[in-house]
Amino acid sequence: MDPSALFGERVRSLFQTAARSRPLDIRRTVRLLRTAAFQKSQARRRAEAAGEGRIVPAVLIASVTRRCNLDCAGCYSKALRPAAGAPGELSDRRFLELFREARDLGVGVLMLAGGEPLLRRNLLEQVSRTPGPLVPVFTNGLLVDGAWLELFARGTLVPVFSIEGDASQTRERRGAGIHEKVLASMRALRDRGALFGVSITATSRNADTLLSDSFLDDLEETGASVLFVVEYVPAAPGTEDLVLTDAQKAALNSRKAFRGRTFPAVILPGDEEDYGGCLAAGRGFLHLSPEGALEACPFAPYSDTGVSDRSLREALDSPLLAAIRARHSDLTETKGGCALWNRGGWIASLGACAAKAG
Repeated sequence: MDPSALFGERVRSLFQTAARSRPLDIRRTVRLLRTAAFQKSQARRRAEAAGEGRIVPAVLIASVTRRCNLDCAGCYSKALRPAAGAPGELSDRRFLELFREARDLGVGVLMLAGGEPLLRRNLLEQVSRTPGPLVPVFTNGLLVDGAWLELFARGTLVPVFSIEGDASQTRERRGAGIHEKVLASMRALRDRGALFGVSITATSRNADTLLSDSFLDDLEETGASVLFVVEYVPAAPGTEDLVLTDAQKAALNSRKAFRGRTFPAVILPGDEEDYGGCLAAGRGFLHLSPEGALEACPFAPYSDTGVSDRSLREALDSPLLAAIRARHSDLTETKGGCALWNRGGWIASLGACAAKAG
């Protein structure tokens, strides 16, 4: 199977796995199975686009704002995309147009991120009212109130709460009381029968906790539907000590600790050797910045095209993205997770080559 198609198939199987984990929860199971079925139709659209010479990603990660109500230590978004002096963010209307176009082109999963995406409340409310598949929203959870809980319970938005491990580890990186606040929101969503997930940035300090039976038992008890584990990228200077050790990375990628759990675990970047190299630049996913730049990866803010004044279809024909895809096998996992982030000069040279070729 083509690596891009294999990735799309694994995305589909993720929803199926989550659906099978609690078959007696009918409403939850139906929503997950419908989203899994949607992946099949979108895979056909992507295959048709590929036949016409256009690469459409299975996953589009849209950071809808640079703003955030937290100041977490070592935040990659803050380090790579500081809010001060940044161009204006796309309007709600433009984001919605792009999301509809992404679906029409064959994107299977839209993920909303930031900054803190819940700061764009009007936009998210409109996304929630749009018929379609489930939309994961990565949030620190501090803004979740009763109205948000009801929206999550009835709409297409699936909150993915960011924590750092146990309460003390979340307190160290995010602040006092945040872990408890997030757990309370999880319990409230569980009681409403709503879908939600958990996201953890794996560092040298919390990896052992993350892989422990006691922590994973507690996570199962919350009722989470999925766990995202993101390998720490030292985008903020002076945080290199947070990078996973080789032994921790091997244990994480073995997935042994997650087997038999009631939630599937998604490891990012995971073992990209299965796909013949890096999945960025559209082979598996793309990143849309708050200002409309189309980027290869959230950890690599390099772009030669944007969608503020052109269609997503046109932007997907980016020479830089094509150049990165053509050399995906050169991008193997490095210390610090993201190979693209570690190869900034390499990407700059590709951009120059692509410009000359154009």
